Amino acid sequence: NLLTLFFSSRCGGARICYIFHETFGRTLESVDPLGGLTTIDVLTAIRNATGPRPALFVPEVSFELLVKRQVKRLEEPSLRCVELVHEEMQRIIQHCSNYSTQELLRFPKLHDAIVEVVTSLLRKRLPVTNEMVHNLVAIELAYINTKHPDFADACGLMNNNIEEQRRNRMRELPSSVPRDKSFKGPGVQSLSPTDLPPPEGERPQTAGGGSQGDQEVGTGNWRGMLKKGEEGVGGDKSMLQTSNPGSPQRGHAVNLLDVPVPVSRKLSAREQRDCEVIERLIKSYFLIVRKNIQDSVPKAVMHFLVNHVKDSLQSELVGQLYKAGLLDDLLTESEDMAQRRNEAADMLKALQKASQVIAEIRETHMW
Repeated sequence: NLLTLFFSSRCGGARICYIFHETFGRTLESVDPLGGLTTIDVLTAIRNATGPRPALFVPEVSFELLVKRQVKRLEEPSLRCVELVHEEMQRIIQHCSNYSTQELLRFPKLHDAIVEVVTSLLRKRLPVTNEMVHNLVAIELAYINTKHPDFADACGLMNNNIEEQRRNRMRELPSSVPRDKSFKGPGVQSLSPTDLPPPEGERPQTAGGGSQGDQEVGTGNWRGMLKKGEEGVGGDKSMLQTSNPGSPQRGHAVNLLDVPVPVSRKLSAREQRDCEVIERLIKSYFLIVRKNIQDSVPKAVMHFLVNHVKDSLQSELVGQLYKAGLLDDLLTESEDMAQRRNEAADMLKALQKASQVIAEIRETHMW
């Protein structure tokens, strides 16, 4: 039976190796670096990191918060790996118990005591191993090393790709569109020297003696700016007011909380670029951490669980079972074995007596 089990399926150390490199490895590789993370989540994290001030650059705090959230997802498959190895070691104990030698079968109490000690030792090491695996993930979460060599190379490649994309967009622009700072987009008018407002003291005077800029668009006079904008609209304003009597009139306060906010909108070019940068950074750093976890978790399981049980098994058995008060009880034979011994002793006596009778008959026949 033991040979059949040996050749039919993986068992023992071979199965533990399969758990490490096949089951655990494939599970980690199936974890998406950006799983459960939407573009809106990234954009919200960027806005929350900047606070009330608009940021000129992508905030690093948003990257750290989001990458910690993704790295945390590696803890569950790591703990599952520990559980699988623990189950496999329990299966090894069960196989050794089922295919015990004749010496152990003679003493069932000793057999049961050995199995209990080994199982108890294995059970004690499970929380220690789980704690170590938990600490491995916590170590990765404690410090986001943006100076990691692999991460620095990824950032450099990403910056080069972004710069190359910007150059490609500039090449795709029509030749008639200027590429300097005076670029005029559609609907944007450039200011000529004649359109600029006259300097202080040279503003044209009105008939009333005051400057027109002081009455209309004075410096800091937002009412004048509003009035100028209304005059540009012309007669359309009266039509809008007539058609929408509920619209706020000039001179009345406007409640901004009543203005509906769109639920979804198209991201601007800068927002989309910032989200892409954060997503690429998260993916690059997540792959680094995943490689570290995939390498360190099997080592921790072997040290704290497998090797510890193997090295301390003999001393644990001696300490728990080698006691004067337990030897007599542990070495008690089973009733079946005692009955078989008595039957064997009776059979031996019968055979010896038969041998004597045969010997006497042979001697009598010879004389």
